[in-house]
Amino acid sequence: MRTQILLVAAACLLAAPLASAAQCGGKVKVAAQRSSVAGPNGFIATGAQLADEVEGSYALSNGRRLDLLDIDQRVYADFGKWSRVELQEIGPHRFASREGDVHMTWMPGERTDTILLSYPADSKGRLKRGCS
Repeated sequence: MRTQILLVAAACLLAAPLASAAQCGGKVKVAAQRSSVAGPNGFIATGAQLADEVEGSYALSNGRRLDLLDIDQRVYADFGKWSRVELQEIGPHRFASREGDVHMTWMPGERTDTILLSYPADSKGRLKRGCS
């Protein structure tokens, strides 16, 4: 009887990584647009000004919604349900998370602003850290 309990416990431990891997949908690449707050001004914004310009709510092409927040002159991607990721500027209009698993490119336009976003997701398109 005791041997069976140990075997069942060992089987559960071995199956746990497989169950979490099954919930991963891989890396999601999506695009989103929103109405432009202001037209392009002829120069590339950086730092605090860029954080202010990208702030807004974006409808992602996979049906999810993403809010980009400007908090203390830093950009945060808010995926909802306590899934907020700080994005650091890595180039002109390009951002990435510290861990490198979330990447965003912001493309301002005259009528619409577009973002290209790549992040690890579960099978429903929700942010899932640890999936890649």
